[in-house]
Amino acid sequence: MNINMLDRIAIAGVGLLGGSIGHALRAAGFAGTRVGIGRRASSLEAAVACDAVDEVTLDVEAGVRGAGLVVLCTPLGQMEQMFRRIAPVLKPGTYVTDVGSTKAGVVRMAQRLLPPKVRFVGSHPMAGSEKTGVEFARADLFDRALCIVTPTARTPSAHVRWMRGFWESMGATTTVLDPRKHDVLLARVSHLPHAVATALVHLSKDGAIDVAGPGFADATRIASGDPDMWTDILRTNRAAMIRSIDRLVAELNRLRSKLDRDDADALRQWLAAGKQVRDEWIALRYRKKVLPP
Repeated sequence: MNINMLDRIAIAGVGLLGGSIGHALRAAGFAGTRVGIGRRASSLEAAVACDAVDEVTLDVEAGVRGAGLVVLCTPLGQMEQMFRRIAPVLKPGTYVTDVGSTKAGVVRMAQRLLPPKVRFVGSHPMAGSEKTGVEFARADLFDRALCIVTPTARTPSAHVRWMRGFWESMGATTTVLDPRKHDVLLARVSHLPHAVATALVHLSKDGAIDVAGPGFADATRIASGDPDMWTDILRTNRAAMIRSIDRLVAELNRLRSKLDRDDADALRQWLAAGKQVRDEWIALRYRKKVLPP
């Protein structure tokens, strides 16, 4: 798709992701108006000052009115309210997407609350960091990042292609997953790792953190993420998270059994198998240029 077929794109929530979308659009040659929508005037002023958006408003309805694309970068807990507010004012044919880390619930809300004239396709760009705020936004955030697009059986294929083209215009690589499948898989490779990182920090609070080194810092970096955002993510994906926690506990119990037997060969095989899977994944991602070098 040609992003310059649009003359107005609304970004609701101009933080790290929303601000980076604004920067990436301009870097990709978008010549239209980038409208930032937020709840705090100070944040919107910062977004304009760093050229993440062209116009800003505290009025959600005014911000999305006339837009050809609306990108919802608001917290998951605010998504239903956003859908209710924008639904009456979206023009026919408007594309709507979101960047939420869980998808099944968001997609259900969109199908229930948005009118049929609106073209909703859920998205989850696998980009970002533990930092928040538009001051950390950058134009290359999505470059070589994976973006998961989550249509349903009711989503026209043309709308899916359009949304994939939107993300690819900003440098992302896209793939398609059913929303429920997305949540199951992301519980294992995104949401559980965040919980584990936080658990490791809790385990260190008895003084162990005072002697921690770079390995601990690497393993726990994501524990510095926004607690409110992660509360929403874990709650909206709680069933898949519980299953993933159970799987992790079972894996740790297998490790415990090997240690209990002092089985050096079994330990080596367990560690080697994990190393092989991760090394192959890294090599594949580099070849596809999804991860930065």
